Parts: sequence; structure tokens; C-alpha cells
Amino acid sequence: MQVFKAFFKITRKNMAANIIFVLIYLGITIVVSSAMPEQMEQAFSKTSLNIGLENQDEGQLGDALSKYLGDNNQLKEAPEGKKELQDAMYYQEIDYVLVIPKDFTEKFMAGEREDLLQGTIVPGSVSASLVQNEIEGFLKTVSMYLETGFEMDRALEFAAQDLEQEAKVAFLDGDGEQEFEGGYYFFNYLPYVFTCMMILGIGFVLRAFGNKDLSARNKCSAMPFLKQNAQMILGCLVFMTAVYLIFMVMACVFVEHDYMFSLKGALSVVNALIFSICALSVAWLVAQFAKSVVVLNAFSNLFGLSFCFLGGVFIPVDMMSEGTRQVAKFVPSYWYVVANREIQKTAGFSSAGRVYQSYLIVLMFAAAFLVIGLFVKRMKLRT
Repeated sequence: MQVFKAFFKITRKNMAANIIFVLIYLGITIVVSSAMPEQMEQAFSKTSLNIGLENQDEGQLGDALSKYLGDNNQLKEAPEGKKELQDAMYYQEIDYVLVIPKDFTEKFMAGEREDLLQGTIVPGSVSASLVQNEIEGFLKTVSMYLETGFEMDRALEFAAQDLEQEAKVAFLDGDGEQEFEGGYYFFNYLPYVFTCMMILGIGFVLRAFGNKDLSARNKCSAMPFLKQNAQMILGCLVFMTAVYLIFMVMACVFVEHDYMFSLKGALSVVNALIFSICALSVAWLVAQFAKSVVVLNAFSNLFGLSFCFLGGVFIPVDMMSEGTRQVAKFVPSYWYVVANREIQKTAGFSSAGRVYQSYLIVLMFAAAFLVIGLFVKRMKLRT
């Protein structure tokens, strides 16, 4: 087992770098997986704006409009000078300035509706549009009651009651799925971790064995080529298993136990194991072309980021165009993400057909990368 022992001697020399990689990628995975569910839950909230208001109206309508706007927004005194007004809006201290004229109620009851209010906005401001919508909604509701014969005080009372009603906001998934749990996000980002870790961790060792003088000496040794590679592959498998187990232990710590020790958790663990095997095969192939540490780091970023952006790890698959989605099917991380999403909808092992299909496709990718890697290594030895 000389090659196997040498494998881990080289790994120990790079242990500090490997530990740093584990901590960095582990931190990224934990932060993202814990933040995403909270972000989904808080995706909708009412917006409160800063409104500069000057009410000169002597009737009831101006006071009622001021009260209505004050219930949902922060009311401030409108700046008097033009320069002060421009400064307040430039520094976003005020989103909208509204001046209610002296005869506002009188004109409104007389049937006038156009150009009664004086509003100052920042051109193209979304905040200003929100305030204008609130004002128009209030005035249209009051106008509706006035036109049906109610007096102003009763119209204002009924309008206030109507506008107090709030619509319940619910988020719908494109496929009608339920909201994903924290375990989904933890496992969803593992392809980036595993791809980079395998390329960097195993690449250091394979690059050392690929040294011209060491490779020539190994060719002259009594150990057959097949046995050398068998021990090398065994060392890679042990390294892969160690990295995999570290993240599975952390999953048990940071992910809800109800998820980990359930059907979803079991399928997710298998999904991660299969992709770690695929990442190992990718690392074996990439190491055959890496002639220096710089090239190895470049390959790590290239494969890690391209797999994750194109495969749906960083960008949801639903947001991709149809053409991009077709190209993404030639990336193993795409099928890992598909499996991870299907796991969230699976009710039993017998109904996980699409999950098993994705498993098989990722294993086929792993076999293809490994065969190509062995072929390239064999051709390099011949030349």
C-alpha cells in the first residue's frame, strides 16, 4: 500500500489548506441554508413611506386624507423653501410632498376631481407611485359614497371601514409545491462545495504524482499500473468519504432533526453521496490537465461556478430560459438539483421515481468522467 500511504502523506502536507477550504465552504452553506427560509417568509411586507404633508383644507376631507395616509406612512412637515424641498428629496428624507389646498373639501363636494391636490415627486420614483395610488384609492372610495347620496361625514366613515380591510398575501410556487424547508437549502448548495473541495483536495495529490521524474520512476517500479491506480483511487475514495461525512455530520447539527431523520433526509443524504462520487470523478479528470497549483485553482473555480450557475444551484431552474435549461441537462449538478426538488414532494420510496432517475443520470456522468480521466492518464503515460 505504498501509493495509498504516499497519497495521505501529501494530503497531510496540505491539511491546513484543506481545513480552510472546509471551513469556508461550510460557512457559506450554513449561512445560505439558514437565511433562505427566513427570506422566503419575509418576502412580502407593507411599505411605509416618508410623506411631507401640508394640510390647508378647512373641511373634513383634508383631515380624513391626512389621517388615512398617516396610518400607513410617516408624516412630516413639508419643507417651506424650494431648496430645502429639493435637498430633502435628494437625500431621500422625504419620498413625496403633498399640499392639500384650502378649498379642497368644497371643490370635491361640488364634483370637481381633477388637479385638486399639489404633489411633488422625484421623476420615475416607485415610492411616489405608491403614495399616489393610496390617495386615488381613498378619494375614489369617498366619491363612490358621495355619489350614492351619503353625506360627507358618513362617506368618510364608510370609506375608512372599507380601506381598513387588508388582503391576505400568499406565495404560490410555479409547480404548486409547498415552501421548501431548511434542509433543502443546505443540500442544494453542496455541489459547489463538493466540486471545489474534490478538485483542490485531490488535485494537489494527483499533481504531485504527475511530476515527470516521479512518474518515470513509478513506471520502472515492480508495482503494476493497475495496482498503482487502484491504490490511488482508494485514497481518493477515502478523502471523498471524509469530506462527505464532515458535511453530513454538520447537516445533522444544523438541519432540523425532523427533516434529517425522515424520508426526505434519507433521500437527500443519498443524493449528496452520489454527487460527491461524481465530483470525485470530475476532480480525477481535471487533475490530468492541471500542470500547476494556479491552473488547479482556475479549474476549481471554472467547474464549481459553471456547474452551479448552469445547473440551477445559484439560479433557480424556473428562472432559466428553455434553451438554457436544455443545455443545463448536460451538467450533473442540474440533475442533482432536480432530485433535491423532487425529494421535497416525495411522500414515499415508491413514489420517488424521478429522484431515482436523477440518481442514475448523475452516476452515469460520474462513470463518463472517470473513464475519460483514466484514458487521458493512460495516453499521457504512453507519451
